[in-house]
Amino acid sequence: MNHNSKATDDNYPGRAQKPQQVQGKALSIMNEQYAEIIKEFPLFRGFTLHGAKLLLECGEVKEYSPGEVVLNEGDSPTFVLLVLTGEMQVFIERQGRDLVLTDASPGTILGELAVLCGMPRSASVRALEGSAVLQWSATDFRDLLLRDVFLSERIFRESLRTLIEKERSLIDSLSRAQAGRNPGG
Repeated sequence: MNHNSKATDDNYPGRAQKPQQVQGKALSIMNEQYAEIIKEFPLFRGFTLHGAKLLLECGEVKEYSPGEVVLNEGDSPTFVLLVLTGEMQVFIERQGRDLVLTDASPGTILGELAVLCGMPRSASVRALEGSAVLQWSATDFRDLLLRDVFLSERIFRESLRTLIEKERSLIDSLSRAQAGRNPGG
């Protein structure tokens, strides 16, 4: 052994592993926290902590800054999002203006209709504030639905609810527009 060599932080064999271990531990703690959050969403009520962790393991947690666009209208549906924290805004751009359709709060699934129908995205989504989402690839999302009847039923019910709300909103808008053109009836 060379007594002249000094054990420094730079050549300490365990040093390279320490940041990874800390990062892994922090990631584990974050996943635990996100799993607890997921369990509380109405869509996932009745899920165990283990079930919520499985949802996390099938996807990837991503963070977005305020104003950052997360989904683009017209894009191919390659993934589905579950809003974990923060607030998102769903919008379309028409004639150079952004028309806000709705806001999406934690517990909202975004992009599932495009993935389920295999159609381009019908709207864009941006973060209104710092937000975290759980992103599943289209394939992983479909696999989740095939493996879990309980989850499938809830997702399909929520998707149908979204479609019905869009239809009602469209009917209301058309009614107001027609009433404006025919004020006397």
